[in-house]
Amino acid sequence: MSTHNGVFGASALMLAMTSLVGCVISPKDRGAAVGRQEVTTESASRPNFRVTLVTQKQSAEREDSQCSPGPMIERGEDRPVVDTAGRILGIPRRLLLWDKRVDNHQVSEETVQQVGDYLASRGLSDVRIRVNQYDPSGEWRRLRSNSEISPGWKYTVGLLKFAEYSLLPGRLFGGDEYNPFTNSLSLYSDSAALGLVESAYALDIHHRELPGTYAASQELPWIGLWHEVLATQEAMDYATHVGTSDPLYRDRHTLYARYGMIMGDALFGFGPANGISVGGVAGIAGAVGGHAAAAIQNQINRT
Repeated sequence: MSTHNGVFGASALMLAMTSLVGCVISPKDRGAAVGRQEVTTESASRPNFRVTLVTQKQSAEREDSQCSPGPMIERGEDRPVVDTAGRILGIPRRLLLWDKRVDNHQVSEETVQQVGDYLASRGLSDVRIRVNQYDPSGEWRRLRSNSEISPGWKYTVGLLKFAEYSLLPGRLFGGDEYNPFTNSLSLYSDSAALGLVESAYALDIHHRELPGTYAASQELPWIGLWHEVLATQEAMDYATHVGTSDPLYRDRHTLYARYGMIMGDALFGFGPANGISVGGVAGIAGAVGGHAAAAIQNQINRT
């Protein structure tokens, strides 16, 4: 396939996806997708979530504690040189998602609060939120202690994910991500929408009868797009009914462009499932198509 045909194919796919996304993100389907009751405007009020910041030492001591009032949060220490390098490496994703907060390594308390609100409202108090943090020893402890994932998956696919976290740290390379094998959510962007879509994957994992098997399958090419569909749908539904600090149209642009980038890379290009790599032309075309789909959907909603 020539470069020209690749761009055309990915663009056509994303434009065709406009109707698919409009269907996938409809509230009536979301409840069945994640196996729980639909969110309504009456039941979608924000919970009284209290942010609990802990140090790495405290984290090790409280790893098995169940007394936390909500998801436990750890924030990485200031590393100006590393974070500056991370912001430079994050320029491609910032451009593709057209949001200066993407991979800026300056996650505000407001963003953490909104992500924590979502997790608490879904009963996911066991998820560890790592805010711009690199903690391989902590992730190793969580991998070993995660009783929801069978050892067969933990020490194969989970071990590979741990190696990826350790050798290609998000603290430098960015890419907000939920790791089901450690049940940890890493945030590097000051965008609640990106935190929500990864948190929605955590919800998806928690509702699976065989979470290890499902998580492992989602690491495979193409198949991994399924959880991205469900997570985007859930995040948009939550943003529609509950809201974030951003207008809904902006959340839609961020999430559609992210999904388009991942879809383009998965079907026509290359790159990991969380979309960190944007080297493929198809990923670029997918992000552009996602923005186009968001613009069309926003226009429809205005009429």
